[in-house]
Amino acid sequence: MARRPTPRTALLRTGQPADVLAPAMPEGKAGEVIKVWPWGDNNLEPQQILRVLYDSGTATTCVERLGLFIGGKGFASPATGEAMANPRQTFNQLLAEAAATAAVGLGVAYILRFTYGGELGELYVADVDCLRREKDGAGRFVLNLKLAEGKFPTGHNQVYLPYDPLASQQDISAEVIAAAASEGGYWGHLLFSFTGRPGRKRYPTPTWWAAKEAVEADAEAPRYELKQFRNGFFPDAMVSLVGKKYDDVPDENWKPTGDQTEADRPYKKSPDMTAVENTVKALKGSRTEASVWTNFVETKEELPDVKFFNQGPNSKGLTDATARLEGRVYRRFGVPPVLCGVSEAGLLGNNQQIVNSIQLFSLVVNPARELCVGPLRHLYPHFDFTVTPLDPVDYIDPAVAADMTPDERRATRGLPPLAEVEEAEAPAPKPTSKPRPKAT
Repeated sequence: MARRPTPRTALLRTGQPADVLAPAMPEGKAGEVIKVWPWGDNNLEPQQILRVLYDSGTATTCVERLGLFIGGKGFASPATGEAMANPRQTFNQLLAEAAATAAVGLGVAYILRFTYGGELGELYVADVDCLRREKDGAGRFVLNLKLAEGKFPTGHNQVYLPYDPLASQQDISAEVIAAAASEGGYWGHLLFSFTGRPGRKRYPTPTWWAAKEAVEADAEAPRYELKQFRNGFFPDAMVSLVGKKYDDVPDENWKPTGDQTEADRPYKKSPDMTAVENTVKALKGSRTEASVWTNFVETKEELPDVKFFNQGPNSKGLTDATARLEGRVYRRFGVPPVLCGVSEAGLLGNNQQIVNSIQLFSLVVNPARELCVGPLRHLYPHFDFTVTPLDPVDYIDPAVAADMTPDERRATRGLPPLAEVEEAEAPAPKPTSKPRPKAT
């Protein structure tokens, strides 16, 4: 059973002595038997999602790039980014882990370790794929790391209390004390941050999962191509020899022994066949891996009719199908291919289309980032959790980026055109006063 380190950072932040901190792990406690709501038909849907995801190179690239943009360059405030969220991670490191989880589409789960006095001491990112909700009772959460292996043994259950954002410090203190004295012990509180949808209120499901067949097809394309290379039947040359002189001849140096007769005389290659093979080897060279098919028949009528399929059209069709499948995966994840180093023919020379795709990408990044940062703002209101975003132009093909105008570059960053900025910053014109008419 995984042991959580003894809290140390909490002592610095809360000023609490060690004897008022809840134990980092229940000592000598057996896993509690809890009924949970299944996640998927077999309670292993998150594991299936991760398997399909990591089988596809394109999907993995999308998630990796999406996670980078969610986490950006870390928190803008150095004081926030360098502060310790737990004994092993700064808040910048915690954000990077949360961003990678949110990029998959499974939400973000935070483990909150409170002191006996109800003060927050440490914060961790939970393995969402190993998390399940309690079916009956107080709505607790069960974290069982064996679920990653398709198992769910009771002895590995870690039970977490649901975090109530409206609970007072005294309420949380009472929960911690009661849980620490219980049979299961106090593992911590848990905050599960995800966007619920109709029919998906208990657990999140990635939007791209509805098109999992496209992701699976993308994973199969390289396997098929590798099979073609491994099982290819393509000799580099074929030599056909016609005539009996190339047939094997009796070995004249053989002498019978014992009960052997002339019928037992072995055969050896004819001198003509040996000469041909030596010539082929000399032409191939000593280090080449070229293959030569040597075919021997007595008459021309016996020559075999060998036909090879033209792999050119098949290869082109596979290339076109691979590009088409990759495009589907990019669209399902909402990641512009141009940010992954792919210059699509339809995008080259159309900078406005590139700008539009990157602006739509922000509709994927910003909500996912809020799942990571929103809970932190609530838990630590005195910290500034503003994230410094990445510049999309840095991830565009330099040849494409060089052709973009300044306003197009600004649009990829969500900035207004320069003309609007200059107009807004221009000083207001001074009112002109008309001379007063002279008194008569």
